[in-house]
Amino acid sequence: MYCKKLKCFFYNMLHTAIKQHRLRTIQPRMAVNPNLAALMRVIEENQDNMTEGEYLEAMNALGALHRQIPAAVPAAMGGGGAGPAGPPPSYAASIPLFQRTGLPPGMGSIEHAAWSRVKHNHPEHFGISAEDWMEIPRDDRNRFLREATEMSVNRFEQSCHNPDPEECPFMARHAVGMWHMTLCSWECVCGYKGLCKNWKKHEQSERHQEWAKHRTVSRRKIENMKKRILRDEAGELFRFNPLSPVDLGGIRCFVVRQEKNEWTHPELYTEFHRSADPNGKWFVHHREHWARVYVQWSSASA
Repeated sequence: MYCKKLKCFFYNMLHTAIKQHRLRTIQPRMAVNPNLAALMRVIEENQDNMTEGEYLEAMNALGALHRQIPAAVPAAMGGGGAGPAGPPPSYAASIPLFQRTGLPPGMGSIEHAAWSRVKHNHPEHFGISAEDWMEIPRDDRNRFLREATEMSVNRFEQSCHNPDPEECPFMARHAVGMWHMTLCSWECVCGYKGLCKNWKKHEQSERHQEWAKHRTVSRRKIENMKKRILRDEAGELFRFNPLSPVDLGGIRCFVVRQEKNEWTHPELYTEFHRSADPNGKWFVHHREHWARVYVQWSSASA
């Protein structure tokens, strides 16, 4: 929250300064130095590729440069006219704005991504500094990176996976997307969105009972559920070395975030199973769990 407020502060400060400078100049269209405007455009376009700290550092540097413009612009104007605009800054001149500071020599983007994963996921090396990471032998670093990737996959499988359908057959049969008793909310195919813990109350509600008379679901919702099932079946690949252009191996894991139901796979449910039994229990299929697949592939060997 503090970083977001700080970012807004520097951003608003820069725009306020530009607006004030425009009012002081004779020709408003030349009030902003084109070089600074180009830098600002580059920063905005690459904001998603930078961390909060890098973005704030770049905006702060841009604001400092802008404060020098009022003294430089009048000198560039002859007889009240606007002088010729200089060429836009080169790519090399813009690089320092986006460079990470405080990192040891030799740590590029690939090594930084590896260090970041180990720093946040490895139980024995949690919070390791960049300097200590670079001092570890290469073979040990690769081993720690693989162990940290395993931990990332473990966390993903635990947090992004529907429980066994037998835990709550009603939600398993009617959920759009993920459902879990620990989740805050879920979506029913009838259009209802609410807390998972209130599923029984929803099942007995007048709204759901009225929808259950026809059990019609829109084609768009059915297609979205089918796409989610295909994504689950394709699996999620966690690469060992996330940014390496050579080492493309990793762990492909399979989680269920969308259940197969009578709308996505009508052949799995007969007409008899499209309603609860006399005891109010819904029929569900036993789910097969797919094991992880360890992908060992390198572009150098291709």
